[in-house]
Amino acid sequence: MSEQPLYTRRIIMRAAVITSFGEPSVLRVAEAPRPVPGPGQVLARVHAAGVNPAEIQARAGAFGLRAPAIIGFEFAGVVEAVGPGVDEGVVGDRVAGWPDSATQGSYAEYTVSGNFATIPDGVSFEEAAATVIGADNAARALGLLNVRPGETLVVTGASGALGGAAAQFARQRGVTVIGVAGTANADFVRSLGATPVAHGPGLVDRIRAAAPGGVDAALDTAGKGLLPALVELLGGPDRIVTLADRDAAQHGVAFSPGGSGNRESGPVQEALDLIAAGAWTARIGRSFPLDEAAEAHRLVATGHTHGKVVLLP
Repeated sequence: MSEQPLYTRRIIMRAAVITSFGEPSVLRVAEAPRPVPGPGQVLARVHAAGVNPAEIQARAGAFGLRAPAIIGFEFAGVVEAVGPGVDEGVVGDRVAGWPDSATQGSYAEYTVSGNFATIPDGVSFEEAAATVIGADNAARALGLLNVRPGETLVVTGASGALGGAAAQFARQRGVTVIGVAGTANADFVRSLGATPVAHGPGLVDRIRAAAPGGVDAALDTAGKGLLPALVELLGGPDRIVTLADRDAAQHGVAFSPGGSGNRESGPVQEALDLIAAGAWTARIGRSFPLDEAAEAHRLVATGHTHGKVVLLP
């Protein structure tokens, strides 16, 4: 009997499979069919997957996803196979990027992707997985703000993955950064090359004291109702962008959510290369095995992770 072709076999993997949306407990590890790369895609063995607030929303039922679903919007791993149109020379490469499907994601042993960057030597899978979404979103937002060398930028949530990426990209481009974060994270924000300012009442006055020459633009990555303060600080909403506050339109502020239509691997590659050069920090708060995906979601939901939370399938 001839061997059954690879593409018709049912090859199984372990994944956190959601069969109904709701509380973190719906994330249950089970067997699932391993995906097959299509045209322009690679099959990657996932070594690390970032855990993001958007995935918490997806797990709870946002975005209209259908069950069964495997979520997880960023990954780092090794290419094991390629689909039509992809050079087989990439097999064995370490890569970091986005799964191509919102329901065939990175909370699994394998995922498929057509949009990724190469992980340089000296960069861990955890660091790479923690960098994808932050670098992409931060670079896009800075482009929308058109920040230029010599200007001063305020970044809220500067100790988080998005804010930290924005602060580091801005500093690489010769921009002065005021980083808004909790007092416990002041030293970390300072290590990114930014001037830390504590959030809370009196924020506008503290920022003005830290930037006596004035502020040119502001990027909100916190999404915690800080837009009115930023509008007051800049005297209007024109050079403010938020990546996190869906009420932005009420304040005349531009909201730029990430999504499959605006993902760019270039900034991810730049950030990974900077990590390899010792010029970028990917802060890891805690890593969890795949079996503890629910616990990872509970931690991210607290908003007190002290770095990126990562799953290790």
